[in-house]
Amino acid sequence: MAEDKDKDIFNLEGDELDAALMAAIEETDEEEREAREQRAKLNQERAEQARITALEEEQKKARIEELKASLPNEGRRYFVMADESSVDEEANEAVITGMVFGKCKKDDTAFIYRNDGKAVSTKVLSIESFNGQLYEPASEVSQNKARIKVELDIKTLGLSADNAIPKFSVLTTVPPKMQDKNGKTAVENPALSGLLFRYPDYNKDKQYLNHLMNNIVNGRFLVPAMKDGEGKDGKPKLKIIMVMPSKDSDKRALPLFTDLQAVLLWKKLFEGQKPSIIAMTFPEAARFVEKDGFDVVLNPSGPVAVRLPGNAVTTMAATVRKIVTEQKLKKEVVNDGSKVTIGELRPGEESDRLRAALTDYCKHNKDIKKAGILYLVRNGKFSYLVIVDAPKSSQQPVFSGILAALKPHLTGNIKTVDFSLLSEAPFANDYYSRREWDYKR
Repeated sequence: MAEDKDKDIFNLEGDELDAALMAAIEETDEEEREAREQRAKLNQERAEQARITALEEEQKKARIEELKASLPNEGRRYFVMADESSVDEEANEAVITGMVFGKCKKDDTAFIYRNDGKAVSTKVLSIESFNGQLYEPASEVSQNKARIKVELDIKTLGLSADNAIPKFSVLTTVPPKMQDKNGKTAVENPALSGLLFRYPDYNKDKQYLNHLMNNIVNGRFLVPAMKDGEGKDGKPKLKIIMVMPSKDSDKRALPLFTDLQAVLLWKKLFEGQKPSIIAMTFPEAARFVEKDGFDVVLNPSGPVAVRLPGNAVTTMAATVRKIVTEQKLKKEVVNDGSKVTIGELRPGEESDRLRAALTDYCKHNKDIKKAGILYLVRNGKFSYLVIVDAPKSSQQPVFSGILAALKPHLTGNIKTVDFSLLSEAPFANDYYSRREWDYKR
C-alpha cells in the first residue's frame, strides 16, 4: 500500500500534489513527536530510578553512620603492642609507647591485654604522635608510632607499678568475649592480633615469640569450609578450604583466622559460592595437621601472615598435651570441698623462675614459715596452687604479694594461681612429708 501511495503522489499535480505532500509531512512530524515523547518518558524514568537509587544510598549511608555512632569508638578497631610503658601511681595513669595499627582517638574506651592474660578496661586520656624526631600532641593517630596516656588504677587492680603493663601487652578497642547479633560469642584474639602486627619487627626476639606461641596455643580461630555432600545422618559435610602460601612450594596449608575481619581480607574466598565459617581451637587444628602433615598459616591474607611449619605445630600441641597428662598427679580434696588433682611442677625454666620468685618473696615476709607451689587441676582446668604456712590474719596481703611476685613469670600456658593456707589444706602436711617445701624459714 505504501508503494501505491507513493506512485499516486508522483502522478499528482498542483493543489492535489501540495495537499499530499503536506499530509506526508504531518504524518512524519507525528511519528517524530511520538518518538520524542517516548524518549522523554524513558529519560524521565531513568532519572527517577537514579534519584531513588541515590536516595537509597544516602539512606543506607545514614544508617551506617547512625550505627557507627551507636558503637563504642564509632566501631573503630586498632591495636598497639607495648614496646615500653610507664606508670604514674599517684595520678592513676600509664603511658604506652608503640606502633598504632588502626585509628586511635582521645577519649576512646579501650582494653589492655597484659601478657599474663588479664584484660583491663581503660580510657585514652591523651595522644602524642611521633613525627620522626619528637612526640607531638595529637587528637588522633593512625599507622604511626605514638605515646598513649591511659587511665590505670594499679592499687584497685592489685598490680605493681614496675609491672603494671609488661612489654608485649596489647592496647586495643576489641573487648573481651564480644557477642554477635545471634548472641553467640564472636571469635576474637585481641592480644594475638596485636602481637601479629609486630611479627616482622620481633620474630627473632625469644620473649616475644614465647608470648606469641602462648596466645596461639590458647587461641580459638575461624576456618573457612565448603559444603561437600551429606553425611549418613543427612547433615551437610564440610570440606576445609586449604591455601598454597608459597609459589615455590606445592605444599598446602591450613588457614587459621584470628577474627572475621581477617577472613574478609581473603576476597577470592567470597567469589562464587559463599563458604561456611567454622570455629576451631588450636588443639583441634593441631590434630588436623598431625593427621595430614599440613603447615598452618595465620591470617593468610593479612594484615600480617605468619606461617607455622607442621612440625612446629605438632611440637606445640605435644607441649599442651604434656601439661594435661602430667604424670605425678594425685587426687585430693581442697578446703572448699571440691575434688581436685595436684602434682609437682615439671622441670623447666618457668618452674625454676616461679620457685625462685616465691622463695625471694617469702624471705622478706616474716609471717610466712613455709610455702610450696604445685599444679592444680579443677574441672579439667589447670592452674598453679600455692600452699602457705602463715597466720590467717595476714592471708590477704600475703596472697596478694605472692601473686604480684609470680605474675611476671607466668609466661607459659597456665595463667591462674590459686592459694590456700596450710591450715586449710588437709592434704598438704602429708604431701610435703615426702617432699621438700619450696621455702622453709
